[in-house]
Amino acid sequence: MRRRAFLASALTAATTLTAGCSSLGPQTEHTDPVVETDDNHRDRGKYLKFGAGDDGDLATVGVDPTSGPLPRPLAVSISHTDDTELRSLTQRFAAPDGDGSPPKLSLHGPFEGGHEPHPSVSLFRDDTATVFEVHRFGELADEIAFINFAVTEWPDSARRLVVDSTVELVETGTFEHTHVLDGELAFDFFAGTDAGDGTAETPDSSGELDTDSPRV
Repeated sequence: MRRRAFLASALTAATTLTAGCSSLGPQTEHTDPVVETDDNHRDRGKYLKFGAGDDGDLATVGVDPTSGPLPRPLAVSISHTDDTELRSLTQRFAAPDGDGSPPKLSLHGPFEGGHEPHPSVSLFRDDTATVFEVHRFGELADEIAFINFAVTEWPDSARRLVVDSTVELVETGTFEHTHVLDGELAFDFFAGTDAGDGTAETPDSSGELDTDSPRV
């Protein structure tokens, strides 16, 4: 499987576009992923692994909030089997133990890639979370997707970052089979210091910034 960074342009990310049509074929929901952490204890990345029985992992969604002061890099990756394509992604970034306000995120750009159709994305905030949506993965649908953010503002009273991810994945072939993957990761998050900045499990588990990039 090829590897290429997923970097959305400000223009694309600031414009909300209609999501692609859903498949008319069968659909399977996966809501009980295995949570794994990086082997290197210095790394803070954690991964939602969605299984496919004896055939191995169907897909893996990784989140790595790193450490250090703001603005603080946060990386997302999505890998999947060769016979599948990414159709859509929704991620909600929340600080549930804070004052109720969501963290502010910036999406790195510009877009890299010379083939169409390009991905279409949006980044916005609602009352409780910053929401990132990929409406169409386009040329990156059959690749490993890497998405780079930065946390630019963090609620002073919050000490916990929760990332909820929903991925729509489609098995290609004569008949499409859609898989909806849903899971949650949680991290201890202290914005001003590296001290004591570790990771935390959830019971249900569930550089320089480009100033032209979208941020909320």
